Amino acid sequence: MTDETLRRDRDRLLRHLAEPGAYGIVSPLGCGRIALYRQRGGASLGAGYVAAGAAAVLVAERLAAWSGEGRRARLVARAPAPPPAAAAAAPAPAPRMEARESPLLWLHRRLGRDGKPQISDAEFAAGERFRADITRAGLLPRTTMNWDAALTPDERAPGPRDPAGASDAAIAARQRVRRACERLGPELSGLAIDVCGFLKGLDLVERERRWPARSAKVVLRVALATLAAHYGTDRAGRVAGLTAWLEPGARPEIPPAAGT
Repeated sequence: MTDETLRRDRDRLLRHLAEPGAYGIVSPLGCGRIALYRQRGGASLGAGYVAAGAAAVLVAERLAAWSGEGRRARLVARAPAPPPAAAAAAPAPAPRMEARESPLLWLHRRLGRDGKPQISDAEFAAGERFRADITRAGLLPRTTMNWDAALTPDERAPGPRDPAGASDAAIAARQRVRRACERLGPELSGLAIDVCGFLKGLDLVERERRWPARSAKVVLRVALATLAAHYGTDRAGRVAGLTAWLEPGARPEIPPAAGT
C-alpha cells in the first residue's frame, strides 16, 4: 500500500467515525481490512472498507480507540479533550464529509425550503438498507478483488455470482432485494437500484430517462417512503396506540363453555 492510499483511507475513516452511530470492526472475511458500519433506524448499515493501517494510524494519533475485546471490538472516535478556558468560546470546525459518495447522503444533509432535510431519517435508513442488501447479494459489477470468495463452499471460490456457489448470506440478500422490488414495482425499483445501488445522481437519472428537471427527486422520495414502510424504518420509536379502554377494576368477560 502506498503512502497516498494510506492517507486517503485514514482521512475517510476519520470522516466516517465523526458521524453519529458510526464505527468500524475487523472484517469477518479475514482480508486484513476494517469494515465500516453506521447505525440508522435500529439497523447497522455497511459503509465500505478501509485498510487496517488506517485504523492503526488513528489509534496512534489518539483520534480513535478500540472498544471491547475479541470479535466484538469496535473502532470508535475518541472524545475530544476539553478546550482551554481562553479558547472555549471558539467552536471547533466540523470535519468535512464527502457527500458525493452517496446521493442519499447528499439529500439527507441538504436542507429544503422548510429547513428540514430533503429526505427523512427513516427514508435515508431504508435506502441505505436497500443498498446494503444489493451489495451483499453481489448484484453490482466488481471493480476490486472478490473478498467474498472465502464465504463460498467451493475451494475454487466461484463467488456469489455463481448461483451454485453463492453463500447463504448472498442468497438471503437476493431474496430481500426481490421482495423489496416487488413492493416498489417496476418503475420505482429501477430508480431505487440506480440511485441506491449504482449511486447515480439525480441529474444523470433525469437525462437517461428524459424526465423533467427536479422530477427524479419527487419520484425518489416516493420510492424511499415505500421502502421505509417495507422495512419498517418509518415505525422506529413510534409508540403503539391504545387497543382497548377499560374502567378501573374491570375484568375481561370469559364466555361460558359449551353445554353449560
